[in-house]
Amino acid sequence: MDLAQLSLPALMLVTAALALCESLAFVGVLVPGVALLFAVALAAGEQGQPLLPILIAAFAGAVVGDGLSFLLGRHAEDWLQRHWPLNAHPGWHRRGAAFFQRYGLLSIVLGRFIGPVRPVVPFIAGTFDMPAMRFFTVNILSALAWAPAYIVPGFLVGRSADDLLGHWHALFYPGLGLVLVILAMTVLHQHLQPGQPLARWGSERLGLKPERLAALMLLAGSALALCALALIQMQGWAQDWNRHLQGLILLGPDAGALGFWLQVTAFGSTAILLPAAVLLGFGLKWLRRSADGWRLLLLLGLTAGLNSLLKWLFQVARPETGVEVAGWSFPSGHSSASSAFFAMLAVLLATGHGVAVRRASYLLALMPILLIGLSRIVIGAHWPLDVIAGWIEGLMAAAMLRLWLLRPERGRTPLNAKDATTILAALIVLAGALSAGYHALGPAG
Repeated sequence: MDLAQLSLPALMLVTAALALCESLAFVGVLVPGVALLFAVALAAGEQGQPLLPILIAAFAGAVVGDGLSFLLGRHAEDWLQRHWPLNAHPGWHRRGAAFFQRYGLLSIVLGRFIGPVRPVVPFIAGTFDMPAMRFFTVNILSALAWAPAYIVPGFLVGRSADDLLGHWHALFYPGLGLVLVILAMTVLHQHLQPGQPLARWGSERLGLKPERLAALMLLAGSALALCALALIQMQGWAQDWNRHLQGLILLGPDAGALGFWLQVTAFGSTAILLPAAVLLGFGLKWLRRSADGWRLLLLLGLTAGLNSLLKWLFQVARPETGVEVAGWSFPSGHSSASSAFFAMLAVLLATGHGVAVRRASYLLALMPILLIGLSRIVIGAHWPLDVIAGWIEGLMAAAMLRLWLLRPERGRTPLNAKDATTILAALIVLAGALSAGYHALGPAG
């Protein structure tokens, strides 16, 4: 859904639906409604839409959501107690009941602004047979305060977008989209933890452990995202955005800065990454008697092959400004190869360790991936959409390697600190030696 293209009636409908979900019994616990409402209000302000209709929509959705929750508590408590999510999370009901018993009528007002009990308190009020007239009076009054509190901040930020961002305004919706993607991934990761609903569903219906289900979802999501970007490229929907954003990021005639970014881009060259992958294969075979490094090399080669195929199919011309580079532009080969290599290296080092180690490994891998991708735009070798598509190709490779390492028959023997340090040191030395001769090859890819 492109918020930038929604009309005022559509924005009102989306706002009302999100406010309803945020207030609806138990649904609001699972849906990040507050963040999504902020995003919609942001878009409304950025488009210059009037504030009052958005406030009315949020107010109406909140009143209806709480009202439905109250009626569910009054008429469907017994049935809900036997079904998901209440049968899986009885603590929700206990916490809501304790909160309601402590604060009484005031709990309906306070519950509007307290995340963990917001979608539960109206349901509890229904189960305690609170008089309907009393409930709906407080419901309406509390919604009158809730709607401005949750809508106005985002609206004002959106209204000030031109003043805050100036000529960087092209980053507004991509940045908003990135925040929403990160939010969605965070919520998804939370629900994939052992014991959570999505993890239990994967185990009971598909016979998959949470980690394997997460890897499958990452692979499927990356493949769908790559198809979506291919469609955008084919239809030419991103041309104006590509040119505008490229103009903002493209480096000027600063020779010192250009030298830095050329050095950064060197580490995304297959001339460096392929020998590094070969070294990794030999290192793991020698240290661990493991063929995992060769699987990384195979996937890196397949990623390069897919990248070349897409370049040939789309034949997108490179930017006319910046460093002269031969070949086609979409997707970026450097971004694809670097994201595949560093993400798969992080997967190799982290598999078998706890959640904290895995997260640290993935965050560290993000640094070279983002820098190398940005370098391709800075030096003028690629359009922004090329770099994003390359990153997604790399995520697909990392997801496939993760699936291989999580095979049930493989077992879990994580790399110890000594072996990991030895491998990383050897890779750094090799990369430094190879990058010295990179500029003779040119920044193609």
